[in-house]
Amino acid sequence: MLAAANRDPKRFENPDRFDPDRKDNEHLGFYTGIHYCFGAPLARIELHAAVPELFRRVTFSRLLEDPPPYRANAVLRGPRHLPVAIEGLTA
Repeated sequence: MLAAANRDPKRFENPDRFDPDRKDNEHLGFYTGIHYCFGAPLARIELHAAVPELFRRVTFSRLLEDPPPYRANAVLRGPRHLPVAIEGLTA
């Protein structure tokens, strides 16, 4: 089931914890096969540029709803939205 992807406790320690530095993670976010996301390579390039810059500029952030409200869909899980307060943004 796609909703359980990358959350297998037999494979990952703390599978429900968000860990962008998780090693040996063949992520399924862009799927595979005939359903492979055409924009996946561009999205990965953008993420490699944007995320480090965001982390460099933001000194503090927090969730406004913890836990955030999740979708009721069993196939496509995840937050409906993720409101975040960002403080200490530097130039």
